[in-house]
Amino acid sequence: MVAADERRAARGRVLVTACGQLSAPKVPPLAGLEDFEGPAFHTAEWRHDVDLAGKRVALIGTGCSAIQVGPAIQPEVAQLDVYQRSPGWTLAKADFAYTRSLRAAFRRLPLLHRLDRASVYAFQDLAAAAFTRHRWLLPLFRMLGMRQIKAAISDPELRRKVTPSYEFGCKRVMLTDDWYPTLTRDNVELIAEGVDGVTPSGIRDSTGVERPADAIVFATGFASHDFVAPMAITGSDGLALESAWAEVARAYLGLSVPGFPNMFLLYGPNTNGGSGSVVNTIECGVGHLLAALREMERAGASRIEISRAAAEDFDRELRTALAGTVWQSGCHNWYVDENGNDPNNWPWTWTAFRRRTRELAPGAYELARAP
Repeated sequence: MVAADERRAARGRVLVTACGQLSAPKVPPLAGLEDFEGPAFHTAEWRHDVDLAGKRVALIGTGCSAIQVGPAIQPEVAQLDVYQRSPGWTLAKADFAYTRSLRAAFRRLPLLHRLDRASVYAFQDLAAAAFTRHRWLLPLFRMLGMRQIKAAISDPELRRKVTPSYEFGCKRVMLTDDWYPTLTRDNVELIAEGVDGVTPSGIRDSTGVERPADAIVFATGFASHDFVAPMAITGSDGLALESAWAEVARAYLGLSVPGFPNMFLLYGPNTNGGSGSVVNTIECGVGHLLAALREMERAGASRIEISRAAAEDFDRELRTALAGTVWQSGCHNWYVDENGNDPNNWPWTWTAFRRRTRELAPGAYELARAP
């Protein structure tokens, strides 16, 4: 194995970054955290050496990580205190095993298999349309979210705590079948007042109430706007990518940046969404990359770079479309930064993303032949 501080030089004709948007864990700077006497760790850096059985655990956060971790550890812990800053909308996960007869039908009738996949894709694209250009569809999804809450929770006070006041989709929608039932268990308490600080032996909420904790699990998300960080990438004119993105991360179709030839980003800026599959996004990005490599080979080129004009035209189109999306409707989410910019989300359907990335738009890229 290579030591962490050992550096190696490598040469290549094309650079492809595949760092994702959610790879750098973020822990809030809570007062007193350094004095906590028990283990405290982020869900992305799980402490497998810590046995939570029979312990009183503080779970900070109620987003996508929390709804997975909470139900998983609830049966084994003595007490699970869930600290919520704000509730999130959910939809049923609808995760089930295909029966043997249905798998056999898929083998005999490949079209049936394709239709099954297409139905999932169509639902995700419908949600993408609702979050972006067709927000009149949102009441349908809000109804599904409310039905899930009411089906699992009978206590009116708990219902109130978990029901968002913002528009469906403004924050990341969570897929779960067991989050709300978990919150009704006898050994679970939802604290909606938020966290004020940490004491050596527990958590103090915003009302001053302190609850003991043997361990703290942070389900507090990621540094979602850093993209390729902590890597340093320098373009052809000596400009660092970090500097080019000082105001906001921008990339043509989320894939290419002017001034950075032969570089392609996978799951780059504005290729996330409130619905859809990141796997699909990456597959589209790889398809675009392959189209670029084929064009380089056809032209006998050693260099390919998105033109500044094409990148700027796309960015203007993108910013205009983003302004009308549900993510800009007023809630606090991890998509929009402190200046109101959204460097994460794709403001159209995933069908549009697949279509636009399938081939290189005529004249969008500039090629230089090998000497």
